[in-house]
Amino acid sequence: MFGPTNWRCTMSVEMLAGEAGEGLRLADQVDTSRLPSRERQFTFGLEVARCYHQRRDDAAVLVHLLGLEGLAPEDLSRSPVARAMVRDLQLRVRPAFRRKVDALASRLERA
Repeated sequence: MFGPTNWRCTMSVEMLAGEAGEGLRLADQVDTSRLPSRERQFTFGLEVARCYHQRRDDAAVLVHLLGLEGLAPEDLSRSPVARAMVRDLQLRVRPAFRRKVDALASRLERA
C-alpha cells in the first residue's frame, strides 16, 4: 500500500539507523488524521515517541504518550515499547514532569 503508511516505514528505518532527527523530520510531513485506522495512527505515534525517546527528549516523549493514551488507552497499556519508555521516563525525567509520568505509569499498571 502506498501513501502515508510508507512514511511511517521510512521514519522507522531512520530511527533504527540511529537517525531519529531525520525520522522526526519525515514524521512532521505526515497528517495522521489521513491514516485509515486508529491502529495505524497509534503505531505511527508510538514510532514518533520512540524517536524522541532515542533523542532523550523526555518532555516530547511524555506529550506523545499522553496523546496516545487519549487515542487508544488499551493499546498503550498493552504495548511493551510504551511501558519501557514510561519506565525510562520514571528514572530520568525532570522533577517538573515527575507527577505526570508517575500518574501515567499508575494508569498503565491498572489497565
